[in-house]
Amino acid sequence: MSKSKIQILKGDPKNSIMQISFPIMVTMLMTTLYNLIDGMWIAGLGESAIAGVGLIVPLFALINGISNGLGNGITSSINRFREEYGEEKANIVGSQSVIIVIVVSILLTISLLLFLGPYLSIYTHDEQTKIEAITYAVPLFVGLFSFVIAQIFASIFRAEGDTKRSMYAMSIGFILNAVLDPVFIYVLNMGSAGAAISTVVTCILSTIIMFYWIFIKKDTIIKINVRKLLQSKWDWFITKDIFKTGIPASLVLFTLSFSTMLYNLLIADIAGDLGLSIYSSAYRIYILGLMPITSICSGLVAIYGTHYGAKNSKFFKSAHTYGTIYAFIFGSIVCALFFIFSDQLAYLFMIVSENPQLTAGISHNIRITSFCIPFLGLGLPSSYLYQGAGKGFVSFLWTIVYEVVCTVPAICFFVFFLDWGLIGIWTGFVVGRGATSILNFIAARVSIRKIVKKWNCE
Repeated sequence: MSKSKIQILKGDPKNSIMQISFPIMVTMLMTTLYNLIDGMWIAGLGESAIAGVGLIVPLFALINGISNGLGNGITSSINRFREEYGEEKANIVGSQSVIIVIVVSILLTISLLLFLGPYLSIYTHDEQTKIEAITYAVPLFVGLFSFVIAQIFASIFRAEGDTKRSMYAMSIGFILNAVLDPVFIYVLNMGSAGAAISTVVTCILSTIIMFYWIFIKKDTIIKINVRKLLQSKWDWFITKDIFKTGIPASLVLFTLSFSTMLYNLLIADIAGDLGLSIYSSAYRIYILGLMPITSICSGLVAIYGTHYGAKNSKFFKSAHTYGTIYAFIFGSIVCALFFIFSDQLAYLFMIVSENPQLTAGISHNIRITSFCIPFLGLGLPSSYLYQGAGKGFVSFLWTIVYEVVCTVPAICFFVFFLDWGLIGIWTGFVVGRGATSILNFIAARVSIRKIVKKWNCE
């Protein structure tokens, strides 16, 4: 059965993209819906809680960024090594990834806990907001190992085309999370800490399920054997290959998190805690809108890596073509729905907290930033092309162009030159990221032609 899933990866991308991406899409839908529900329950704790938790969102995105980046590096390496060197090398990639993720989890936990106090002092002087942020962050950071390990396990399943099982494991956790959230927050009166603890507990459950399949049932194609790995000579070539894609891919999402921190700083200066609450709440809706595109791109990493390793020029090019088409179509549909139903989406945050200013601000944000999503349908499949081909640094450079070269100047133009305030920030997102997405797509097509030409000359 697993072997047949590998054949899906090797098949025509026109069909394989959605077969691989749909289970990832369901998983991400569960994730984003949980984040939305989480935000709704936190809204009932008051503006300080919303603002405090909102300040932790970029750091949480950083954790997910590093784990997703490493996961994409592992997926790409497994598929390329399988096609170039055989199954045994792919097994070593999987085994090394487990050791790497344990070390990364420990370093991340220590760093974030040490950095938390100074980080919060930059953004707010309100003591209650700081308390809410710390209350939420500490249990989240202590349990971050569960997020990172779960993402790496999911990447191993993704590398062999078996995205359904990781979907089942992650979805069980997210559904349980949505149920436990109000229990921990309100019934047990744990407030912001309850939301974090609920997240950690349910993510550990998802990790245990995947651990059982990989290490106890052992019915995956990739055979993880940590003991054998530690008793043999470490293959630094494989480690280098994982990090060659994984580190730049992590830096991509680190850059996005860092830019979000800068936006938080600007928003706090313009509109205080209300502005931060609007942004952090609307950002959950925005991430929900990106979900179909990012799930397609996650599936594309395995497909790109497989055809790149096999030097299949026809399917490598076709994967980018159809990946972009599917992503743009989904992005356009989401844009239309968000624009039409922006008020209704904003009112979700009124279920447990009545704040008309917050609701109106969220609605305006959704209506404007929704136009960014179709453009990202053009750009993101191109960025993930480089990750799948093991050229993660190029993907990272494009993120710099997105956030630093184009989006930041665009925001500054609308905020400082036109004096549009918060609306200027939302508009700058669309203009900066939209323009870069078009350039990214064009550059990717040029890169594909160069890669194919090189293969034809070999």
